[in-house]
Amino acid sequence: MALKWTNEKEVDAQFKKLEILYNQRAVEYLSRLGEQVVKYAKDNGNYTDRTANLRNSIGYIVVQSGNVIVESFTGGASPKEAGGDEARAKEAGLEYARRVVSEYRKDKTYLVWVAGMEYAAYVEAKGYDVIQGSGDWVESQAQKQMENFKRWLMKRA
Repeated sequence: MALKWTNEKEVDAQFKKLEILYNQRAVEYLSRLGEQVVKYAKDNGNYTDRTANLRNSIGYIVVQSGNVIVESFTGGASPKEAGGDEARAKEAGLEYARRVVSEYRKDKTYLVWVAGMEYAAYVEAKGYDVIQGSGDWVESQAQKQMENFKRWLMKRA
């Protein structure tokens, strides 16, 4: 994409268009990353989830400028025993993610993934991986992910 200087209003309009495009692409990219990180967390959790509530409460949201743009709490884990409530687990995840995001700055774009059941931190404290491993995975991939995002963004500009 090339910019041609003709007047200040045209340049401002072009930058505004690019800002809108960047914001859209950031949401698309973070949504894709959210799918990957949630899959990682659900597939690699090394705990026994008898009711499937803990795995079903894992999901993500993408927030931009203080507004939730994407919510994804898909559930889908099958319980090994009675007592599971997939709808309640997904709702717990979504409510918790919204509480977490309410504490963040409103002028940024964020991907937030959570395990929403109230006992998730307890399970992690016992040495099991609920979502910490997915965070470690994202951190280990951060530079690669940033380069991928830059390439992905430029391909679509």
